[in-house]
Amino acid sequence: ADFEVRQDGKLQPITNFSFIRNAPPPPAPAPAAMPEAAGPPVAPAEPAPPPAARAHLIVFLDELHLTTVNRNRAIRSLRDYLPTIVGPNVEVQLVTWDRALRIRGPFTNQKPVLGSMLSQLETEVTLGDLPVRQRAEILRQIDQAFLADARTRAELLNNIVSETRAWADSQAADVDATADAVRVALSSVAGVDGRKILFFVTERFTPYPARDMFDYLQYGRMSAGIGGRTSLRDVNDLTWKNWDRLSSFRSITAAANVAAVSLVTIDASGLTFDDAMSPEVSSGYGGRMDSGMAAGDMQTAMGLLAEETGGATIQGRNNLALALTGLEADWMAYYSLGYESPDAKPGAPRTLRVTVHRPGANVRTRRAVIERTTEQKVSDAVLAGAYIPHLTNPLRASLHIGTPKKSGKMWIVPLEFTIPFDRLTLVPEGGRAKGAVLFTAVSATPDGRISPVTTQRAPLDIPESQLGTLAGKTFVYSAQLRVRAGPQTFSTAVTDEVSHLTSYVQPHVLIPDKKATH
Repeated sequence: ADFEVRQDGKLQPITNFSFIRNAPPPPAPAPAAMPEAAGPPVAPAEPAPPPAARAHLIVFLDELHLTTVNRNRAIRSLRDYLPTIVGPNVEVQLVTWDRALRIRGPFTNQKPVLGSMLSQLETEVTLGDLPVRQRAEILRQIDQAFLADARTRAELLNNIVSETRAWADSQAADVDATADAVRVALSSVAGVDGRKILFFVTERFTPYPARDMFDYLQYGRMSAGIGGRTSLRDVNDLTWKNWDRLSSFRSITAAANVAAVSLVTIDASGLTFDDAMSPEVSSGYGGRMDSGMAAGDMQTAMGLLAEETGGATIQGRNNLALALTGLEADWMAYYSLGYESPDAKPGAPRTLRVTVHRPGANVRTRRAVIERTTEQKVSDAVLAGAYIPHLTNPLRASLHIGTPKKSGKMWIVPLEFTIPFDRLTLVPEGGRAKGAVLFTAVSATPDGRISPVTTQRAPLDIPESQLGTLAGKTFVYSAQLRVRAGPQTFSTAVTDEVSHLTSYVQPHVLIPDKKATH
């Protein structure tokens, strides 16, 4: 065999193997001339529903760190590239983050819709320019302090240390918040089948914020040749580690491996020049910022995200469309391998290694897999169902939505599920038949706000003597969702706890902001 799969170092038999090619759709043929009618017209057959896409691309724009110029350049490249690949087998979803996570609608393969959404994003404000200006101002103050009279220099530098610490605090908090947002975006597609790739478009996203700033404070004078290392109160060579956020980066890789998503990390800053030549960091006394320090930290961290999840990293490229074209085999033509884990350990990372025995061939795959329980898989599918319909109903369940009722600023929406008793599995126990039904739900708004996933359990306990009377009858389960006014998508599931059969339904509901109507 060409491929070999090892989990936790143990060789695993490959049970599923396929090569998938998601070729772009051919151009639509020109309409043919209609022949003369030879008889009465025949109604066309009802078209079959389109098959599910096999590749899902999530574009995550980190507008908390992206500057306007670099964000817009990336968007223009995406607007050039994405329409060339979307089609029946490839869909795209846009996600933005600017301290508010916005999932910009469901996956789409409609080129005009995608182009319009990207054009709209280009007009929105980014937040990444502000920390760049703040950093430049701190560097300017450092330079002024070094040029100040010796009698005031120490006090000025100590004040700047406090400012640098505060800036580092804010940057570290932004890193943590961004990691949380990426994890939520990953979780939202955990229940989606097929190949999943997240394009993480960012810049200056480093696990060690302000490391280069503290280095400049200590060694700027030495690099200028006008003195040795500067001694500062409560600052040493390891001070920057107080803001070490590598754990946040590792949490992203874990979430990606849980959701079976590969990360393509994209540094939108493209080709950059030496920061030390920039007016914002080149001091009047000749001190030089170690511009490679932050860039190297980011490069290493972006590589970690990509390598651990079977993805790739794009850095130093102004033409993002060309760079993506070089990687598109990852989502347009790839192998899919499957194996059955002999000893399930839900929640525990399992190391994964795939090798290929064909000369000249290389493998790119994730470094770990994390198994999910049945309940977790249902929750994943419900969360994904808010944007991608999950249409299976083995329990033959039906849903009735009642009239919403106002409760403070929120609305209570009653839901009633009915399931035929003959579709439920009950286990005999001491003269009784027992089982349970799990109800899982989430609500989502068109602007990307998602409620927490909730699960409720309804036990079943029926005397065996009464089982014969249940023929033709249904089990009724009532639940409530607490939501805000406006359009909502309810993604719900009912699961037979014994058989694990699950039915899904995703109704679209408009909750009025005044008196409710049914």
